[in-house]
Order: sequence, then C-alpha cells, then structure tokens
Amino acid sequence: MTVGVARYQISAMHSRSSSFPTRSRRIARRNGWAFKGAFATAAIVTLSVLTTGCSLTPLAKHTAAFSTATTLVIDSSENAYRGANQLRQKEQVAAAVSDYDKNPRWSPYTDVKPLLTPEQLNARITVLEGLKAYAASLVEITGRKSSRGLDTAAAGVGSNLQSLSSTVATDLTSSFPNAPVMSAEEANGVSTAVRALGDYLIARKVRGSLTKVTQEMNPNVKTLCELLNSDIVVLRRQADVDYQTLITNQDQFIRHPATPLDPVEHRDEIGKLIILAAQQKANDELLAKLQVALHTLELTHQALAAAAQGNDPESIKQKIADLEAAGQSLASFYSSLSTE
Repeated sequence: MTVGVARYQISAMHSRSSSFPTRSRRIARRNGWAFKGAFATAAIVTLSVLTTGCSLTPLAKHTAAFSTATTLVIDSSENAYRGANQLRQKEQVAAAVSDYDKNPRWSPYTDVKPLLTPEQLNARITVLEGLKAYAASLVEITGRKSSRGLDTAAAGVGSNLQSLSSTVATDLTSSFPNAPVMSAEEANGVSTAVRALGDYLIARKVRGSLTKVTQEMNPNVKTLCELLNSDIVVLRRQADVDYQTLITNQDQFIRHPATPLDPVEHRDEIGKLIILAAQQKANDELLAKLQVALHTLELTHQALAAAAQGNDPESIKQKIADLEAAGQSLASFYSSLSTE
C-alpha cells in the first residue's frame, strides 16, 4: 500500500462519511465526536502519567506505555481497513471499465461490491476504539487520575459496543469474496466479548483494582484481537486478488488499447503497471506487520494481567518493547504517506 493506494485511503479518511447512508452518517458522526474526545483526553492522561517521574510504580509506567503503544496499533488497524476498502473500490472501477461495453445490463447499484459495507466498517472501528479506550482507562487506574471527559467519552464508546453486541452476526461479518462465515458459536463468543468491553467502559470505576480488571477482561481482549487478526488474514488474501485484477486490466489496456498509444503514453502506462506491482508487495508486507502487531497486543495484555498479579515482571518489559516497536513501525509507515 504505497503512494497510489495511500492517496485513495487518505481521501477516504476525509470524505467517507459523505458516502454513507443517512443512518451510517449519524453513527459515524456520533462515534467520531466520542472518539476525538477520548483521544485528546487519553493523550493528556497518559502524558501526565509518563511525566510524573519516580513517584510512579513500575506497573503504572508499563500501563502507560501499553496504552500509548496500543493507540499506535489501533490507529494503523483503522487505516488498514479503510485502505483495503478503497483498494477494493479502485479494483471495482477498473473492472467496470473493462466490463461496461460488454455487459449492457451492467449497473452501478448491483454490480459494484464493496469489501465492507459502511455498517461493517463502522463495526470494526467501534471495536478498535473500544480497545483503545480500555487501554487508556488502565492508565487512570494505575495513575489514580480520573478524568470526567475521558469517562464520558469511554461511556459513549461503551454504548456503541453494547449496541453492536446484538448485531455481531451481520456487522462483524464481511463482504469479502470467499471469506469464512462466522459460526453461531463464534458469533456468541464475539458478542459476549463486545458486550463485556462495552459494559466495562460504561460502568468502570477508576479506583478499581488493575489486577481484577485485567484478569476479567483478558479473555475478551484475546477474543477481539483474534477476531481482528482473522480479518487481516482475509484482507491480505483479497488485496492480492484485487491488485492482480488491477495489474491484469492495466496490462490488457497497454497491449490492446481502444486507440493506439503514442510513445509517451505507452511509457507512462507501463510505469503505472510497475507501480501497481510495487504497491502490491508493500501492502502485503504492511498487513503482515499488522497481523504481528495485533497478536503482540493480545500477548502484551496477557503479560500485563500477569504482572498485575506480581507474576513474571520481566516478561512485561519485553512485551511492551515488542508492542511499542510494532506500533512505531506501523505509525511511521502511515505518517510517511502524508509526505508523498
């Protein structure tokens, strides 16, 4: 996912709400207001914890670092979903150009298949924002710093998660071609995890025990990380299919143009073919890193829960370092897109 796809992705991040159905626009706006408030407040709380110096316990510092690294991984995950959706749209446009004259019944309403519907995309963003808000809440617990603004924003995210828990079977499935179907048992497990995370964000108490919270939430964090990771597996496979379709269509355009290409056009179109191949490779490498990051997030939370019980304090240091490295690597990639 390099320059070409990045531009579609960045454009989508600014304009996607305008293409949503009315209901989805309302949901997106509501989530956006809650999430932006949560981001700003969580950043302030985390910075406060990180800069208070030696008065903090090692566990409090680990928790703050966990929250910061989690934010980087979550933001990159959201970007990956949006970028994959835009790649699919680009592929569908290319396929439509190829099929339009051959199929007199072609329709933009029935023959264009999104990777994720607005509801499905929004559901995944809701889960990701829930994990981010949860990580931020742990900083409050260990830092004993309560923020009314963060409580309100977390409650808003929690409310969205509670609503999502009843529509998991539809909104957390996908339109991916040949994607595995979520079984009733899997849907129940995911629904339970989503509901538990939502309930916690609404009802949590900052004075609660980090040990108790992380122990109770660890199975739910594990379930949600595994759900997201399974999504990325399918995203990688579908991205390869979409890129190959784009490359095939571009190759056919060069070899069999409707009107002859002049030498400059011919050179430029071959250049586009090379760029597409490079984008395909970079995109796959990025999604592979994201898979590792999501798995590392799961393992780091597990280590944090163990550390809260006083078990294996050295393990959490390495897991935090691994998560920070994964988050920084992903964040650096997406940050570079704005300069290209």
